Amino acid sequence: MSENCSDKNGCETLEWIRERIHNKKHFTARFVGQIVDASGMEAELVVKVLVGVLFVLLAFCDQAHFFANSLLVLVPALLIFVFPAEKPTDDSLFVYFSLFGVLTVLDRSLEKIPCYYILKLALFMLLYVPPYVLHKKISELIQEQLKEQKTTSENVSEMSRSSRSGPKTNQSTRTAISSRPPFPQEAPRQVEQAPVPVAAPIEQAPVPEPPAVAPPTPIPSDPEPKLLSSRSRSDLAGGSQRFKKGPHPMQSSSFYNLKSEADGFNSSASPVGNLNDMLFRPTDKLVFNAPFDYDNLTYHMKITNNSHHRIAYAVKGNAVPRVMANPAFGILELKEERIIAVSVQKFDWNDIDFMRDRIAFDYVLLPDTNREKHFSMRMFQTSDSKRRKNIRIEYNP
Repeated sequence: MSENCSDKNGCETLEWIRERIHNKKHFTARFVGQIVDASGMEAELVVKVLVGVLFVLLAFCDQAHFFANSLLVLVPALLIFVFPAEKPTDDSLFVYFSLFGVLTVLDRSLEKIPCYYILKLALFMLLYVPPYVLHKKISELIQEQLKEQKTTSENVSEMSRSSRSGPKTNQSTRTAISSRPPFPQEAPRQVEQAPVPVAAPIEQAPVPEPPAVAPPTPIPSDPEPKLLSSRSRSDLAGGSQRFKKGPHPMQSSSFYNLKSEADGFNSSASPVGNLNDMLFRPTDKLVFNAPFDYDNLTYHMKITNNSHHRIAYAVKGNAVPRVMANPAFGILELKEERIIAVSVQKFDWNDIDFMRDRIAFDYVLLPDTNREKHFSMRMFQTSDSKRRKNIRIEYNP
């Protein structure tokens, strides 16, 4: 695939397909690799042959209904039960199985459409192929329906509460008013008193008044210091399952993957130049303690913008999706601090090569003329100040 591409969405789609063919961290690439080793053919040729055979079966075979639905059930079952590290988010699976159930019920009516089962298979592939437009539209539609149902239920409950409280208020008002008229009260009688003799006033010498003293000026108290917030409004706390709308960005784009074992220790800026631009706590490594059979083990670290410029950052890793960070990208204002949640998903100690696990913070100093509020990859492409901080991942059994 060429490096320069005019269509950004097309580039993301081609990169996604290429990852599933060549990157052995995906079970599809491992399956294709076994066929390549057995036949000696190129990986792309193997994929073309498999796609061609599938096209013929779905277009001309009488059992196209069986082949299409079996494939659409088998793939998510493998991701859920056999390869859980590659499983999509729960929200994605909910959308997938909801749409699959609706279309499967209508299969016999819709299969009159030419190449219906090919179109059905392509529709479900679009749910997980960048730029995820179909998945976002379906998620937004479901969210709107849930909001409408919630609003309707709240209105009904409010009306029921008001109808139950109405009669009680009327009854209490009637009992609070007495039926008997108040007893008449007699007017108070005036008592005549004898006049009190008044003594003659005694003249006294005037006493000089003391000079007026101005009230002391109050000393203004020092304002209470405001603590820097460790989180910003764009933060997303927690692990990989916190992304409820679409897959985690570190899973959906190869931009967040370290390309090789050496990649992650090289930086385009000298250590002297970027020593204190960005502070990290802890500074060198994260240590995760056993057991490792939880769905997610999360370690929270803190990053700080210590420079005189705004900083755009992105977190990369060489063990995605087993090790991921959240939020994986963002913009730090001057002196801003942010909490980053680094999560390790469940894995088998004896089956994973974890000795070289690491994450890397790539960041650039934004010029003062840049006032953008949202992160974009263009910030890295147009900057000459790209820098990197590497954090090792260690495990304590």
